[in-house]
Amino acid sequence: MTTPGAPAEALLSIVAPLEGDAHAIVEAFVDEVVPVLRRLVTHYEIILVDDGASESTSPAVRTLLARFDFIRYLRLSRRFGEETAIAAGLDLAIGDYVVVMLPNMDPPALIPDFFEAARGGADIVYGLRLHRKSEPAWYRLGTRVFYWYINSVVEAGIPEDSTQFRCMSRQVVNAITAIRDADRYLRLLTSYIGFSKAGLPYAPINRSGRANVRPRGEALNLARALVMDHTTHPLRFVSWLGVLVAAVAVVVAIAHTARDVPDGVSLWSSLQFLASTIVLAMIAEYVGGLARRQRDRPAYYVREEHTSSVLLREDRVNVL
Repeated sequence: MTTPGAPAEALLSIVAPLEGDAHAIVEAFVDEVVPVLRRLVTHYEIILVDDGASESTSPAVRTLLARFDFIRYLRLSRRFGEETAIAAGLDLAIGDYVVVMLPNMDPPALIPDFFEAARGGADIVYGLRLHRKSEPAWYRLGTRVFYWYINSVVEAGIPEDSTQFRCMSRQVVNAITAIRDADRYLRLLTSYIGFSKAGLPYAPINRSGRANVRPRGEALNLARALVMDHTTHPLRFVSWLGVLVAAVAVVVAIAHTARDVPDGVSLWSSLQFLASTIVLAMIAEYVGGLARRQRDRPAYYVREEHTSSVLLREDRVNVL
């Protein structure tokens, strides 16, 4: 039984992907996380996953490795993307509970709130963004449309405005890491596996001073992947759209042939060709995605790793 005010008898893992100019914020992030962990739990580790961050990031992390013996550094061979970097961190994490957070936008002061909510009965505690003030209007509109479609039509169950900031039990992490898809999207998988969930609203910070907005192309590609990896609904929709356009084209062609007015037939032939092209493009997307997932290759490659669960100093105890 835990004494009130005493650290909990648990091992807590923090997984934080590093990208871009992470060297400018990683030390401040760790210095803010460490005292929170020391008050919260008896055992902890911080896993920093370098996802193609700037060359200055590695020396900055090495400085932290010299200061702390509970930091683990995983440097990927190139940039694989935020989702893959998080998946790599989850593969390494050995905690009873695992917290995923983005150093630039997630406040470490809220780690105890996520942790206690998870210990209180929720297997997954996910963050809910309170506002999107820093995002342009077109981005906010696109986000609303995406969440409406994926939850109301596709029924994927991804909470609106949910973030990567979350705390998960060991059972949840085991379930996610058992899924060996090439593309593992955390928000989609935590909804798919079916454990109990709870949301925790919070206001993101901005440690770097730059807007926390995904580039337009990356955001569109993520939305496409989240939908197409979960359902074939878009393919069915465009297929039936093609059938409908073809049926109308036949009716129009018959009507105009009877009246000997060929111009309308050309128009509907063009529309039918457009619909067929859309169907073929959608099929190509799904076939391409299927071929990508069938490749027998790792989702990521590790360039270097320090203070891992395998290579430990003799004076450090690996707590399982």
